[in-house]
Amino acid sequence: MSNRTPTDDNLPEALVDNRRRISLVWLIPLVAVFAAAWLGYHTLAQQGPLITISFLTAEGLEAGKTRVRFKDVDVGLVEAIELSGDLSRVQVRARLAGSVSDYLNDNTRFWVARPRLSATQVSGLNTLLGGSYIAVDLSTEGAPQDDFVGLESPPIVTATEPGRIFTLTADALGSLSVGSPLLYRGIEAGRVVGYQLREPRGVDIQVFVDAPHDGVVGTNTRFWNASGIGLSLDASGIRLDTQSFASVLLGGIAFGNPSGSDTGELAAEGTEFRLYANEQAAFERRYSVRETWQLAFAGSVRGLLPGAPVELRGIRIGEVLDVQLQLDAERRTANIPVTIAIEPDRLGIVDAGGQGAQPRDVDRALWDRLVHNGLRAQLKTGNLISGALYVDLDFYPEDGAREIAWNPGGIPELPTVPTPLDELRSLMTRLARLPLDRMGEDLSATLAALRDTMNATNGLLERLDRETASELSKTLQQTRNTLDSLERVLKPNSPLQAEAQKALQEFGSAARSFRIMADYLERHPEALIRGKGAISP
Repeated sequence: MSNRTPTDDNLPEALVDNRRRISLVWLIPLVAVFAAAWLGYHTLAQQGPLITISFLTAEGLEAGKTRVRFKDVDVGLVEAIELSGDLSRVQVRARLAGSVSDYLNDNTRFWVARPRLSATQVSGLNTLLGGSYIAVDLSTEGAPQDDFVGLESPPIVTATEPGRIFTLTADALGSLSVGSPLLYRGIEAGRVVGYQLREPRGVDIQVFVDAPHDGVVGTNTRFWNASGIGLSLDASGIRLDTQSFASVLLGGIAFGNPSGSDTGELAAEGTEFRLYANEQAAFERRYSVRETWQLAFAGSVRGLLPGAPVELRGIRIGEVLDVQLQLDAERRTANIPVTIAIEPDRLGIVDAGGQGAQPRDVDRALWDRLVHNGLRAQLKTGNLISGALYVDLDFYPEDGAREIAWNPGGIPELPTVPTPLDELRSLMTRLARLPLDRMGEDLSATLAALRDTMNATNGLLERLDRETASELSKTLQQTRNTLDSLERVLKPNSPLQAEAQKALQEFGSAARSFRIMADYLERHPEALIRGKGAISP
């Protein structure tokens, strides 16, 4: 074997690769970062906007636990609760889901759902076990908004409920309140959702009519107050009106259409309607033309009030507008002018003058003819219990010739006749004024003169007794005895004269009693039914 020494040329050489390669190990953290980024983006997209809700108190709310719900579906979570700068309210910050971000606008409403018990509703009982939460009423219309003022009580109507809102105008709110039922043919078809003062006077009441009942609200629809139990006692009698039990306790409104007519054109949302006091006033036929007349009554008008009916033979043709008292200091008399309104359309008399117009000249001949035939106005009792009076027009031909006082530039005056009670009182007054005492004195003087005559006749009979036969003497004696008896009966202190004077005095007392009774019945006509003892002093 030979020994060979290797040279440098025969040695192996290392190859150096300067290219950089990525190890597969680094893919694991890259995938983790990408997944984390995607999850973060997805979480932010699902969280949606952060909003602020202002409440008076944070009772029942807790950060990190209180949920925000829409129709019992969780759509958010309360993240923080802070006090406002002036310490008057609390600021609740809540993160909502992105799916509801498009429905946050100025019509969106928030409130705290907690147990509530009121006269109109019971709500939030489910929170007794699950705790309070923030309820939201989302809206599809409105300007975007992320700062809200929470409601202190749940809204009566939510934005998703089908129906329409109308406005009713009234003189006063009465017993109505938010939540009072709205009735259609006795069925609850809506409710009162709000009210506010109307300038310069009155009240505007917002009502919500549920679908499909809102489809029957048209231009001919009438709304009236159906609150409580309506009891009226006037000249027309006693009327009792009531609706459902809920309206009796909570107040309510009813609506409907006049009998025999359709609803008219469908009313648009927000249309204003008049709220009438009752159903009768809502459907009462109205006449645009009214003529004013004046009446003058000599007796008392106690029980006659504005609004009392004016009737012609039992048919209402108008009403009383005003009752006044005018004293004449010079004559020391009292005049009571009563102003009435007559609707000529009810009589078939058309007056183009308008509201409050005076009778036209073309109608004067007709009215003059009616008065010439005996047309008169008289007060009559419409209700014995309340003593309410009304004005009755009828024909009294026996009253004599009378004329209408056509006052130039003023209100014409129709002639009147006294009431039967006034006539009875006048008769009693005249009887009480009879000079009964003087009549008794005249009767006593007459009896004294008769006594003197009888004495003279007795003397004559005595002379005849001496000059005539015995038969005539007996006859004259009998006549004298009769006259003596008559003298004893008719002398001033005789029982007959005393009884006569006593009878005259009792007749005078009876006349005064009749006058007192007439005055009492005029002040208290209800005593005819209830009796005098039932009237409080």
